[in-house]
Amino acid sequence: MRGKRVVFFSTPAKGHINAVYPLLRTLAHAGVRVDWYCTEEYREPVERCGAAWHPYRVDFSRYRLEKLTADFYRLYRGLLKLNRVCYYDYMREVEANPPDLILYDSMCSFAKNIAKKLDLSSVCLCTTLAYNLPTLIFSNLFWPSLKLTVKHAPELLRLTLKEQCFRRREGLPGFSPLDLFVNCGDKTLVFSPPEFQPFAQSFPPSFDFVGTTIRDRIEADSSIENCDIYLSLGSIFVARTGELERILETPLFRGKKVIVSAGYAAADLQKRLGRERLTFVRRTNQLALLPKTGLFVNHGGLNSVYESLYFGVFQICIPQQEEQRLTARLVEKKKLGLCCPRSCGWSEAELRRAELKCRPRIERYRRILRSYDGTARALRCIQELLR
Repeated sequence: MRGKRVVFFSTPAKGHINAVYPLLRTLAHAGVRVDWYCTEEYREPVERCGAAWHPYRVDFSRYRLEKLTADFYRLYRGLLKLNRVCYYDYMREVEANPPDLILYDSMCSFAKNIAKKLDLSSVCLCTTLAYNLPTLIFSNLFWPSLKLTVKHAPELLRLTLKEQCFRRREGLPGFSPLDLFVNCGDKTLVFSPPEFQPFAQSFPPSFDFVGTTIRDRIEADSSIENCDIYLSLGSIFVARTGELERILETPLFRGKKVIVSAGYAAADLQKRLGRERLTFVRRTNQLALLPKTGLFVNHGGLNSVYESLYFGVFQICIPQQEEQRLTARLVEKKKLGLCCPRSCGWSEAELRRAELKCRPRIERYRRILRSYDGTARALRCIQELLR
């Protein structure tokens, strides 16, 4: 692979970046030139892995995550606009210096369109669960999406027709709404084991469920102390400090040593709510903390769910959006933890009984997750295309 060049268009969000980071680092160390497009926030880790960082010219602060992912309609509208802007921004740039391969995050449909337009090989890196028609119809995503489709039908029709006109004008393949969420390339690498993916057998052979990259992201940290509960509800929840306070007031957290990952709100929350056994941190080494944690309360993000299972930690998911709700329901259905759409009102005895009931399944999925080397499997797929 030495001497080859790939371009990677990433989604500038921590979960999306973390899942693929070991793969991009391995490619760069193997002598492949990696041109990585991302925001300034991630410049340091991109350059540390040996890739060449390129700034997005789009101002992503205009597309606030908590608003963009609030519901299907807003996400649909925001991604259509964002992807058209990025297509025009980068198509000529890629055409002037075509790479051997285009890699792109599953939400970057503009990158797939550029690859199709320039007849370049492409690989989609999917850091969420993969979506197709069966997954959409037979999950919690169907009814909310249908209601929003009916509610916003005229605007959705206008947006869809506009996208179809854009694609015809550019000589691109026809448009499917699912293209905005999983843009299958020549190869689609899903960083999830097939045992956790709904309807895994219904996906075409071009989809490869490679597993996670967790084993390649573990870094020892002797400064991490044991705690009873680790609470991390994601970047979207940070803006909702009132809800966070209500959760912390429930019986589950009383008298426990709790570490709360609270982003930019950590200092203020520590000043107002901090007490002897409650610590707010801006960020933490989650993979070093989880083995020392008794209970992990998370937002149902796929990375957090897998990392909890990897270390065999019992978890409670408090999802904030439909995608997280799907993951959280899978956790509960497979008896790997609890899905909690309300405040954590369980008694300690109830929680202990639930954990004992889930423990055999947690251990089974722990073995499954550890049996997959997502970095190595993804690397082999990319090597085949680069040859």
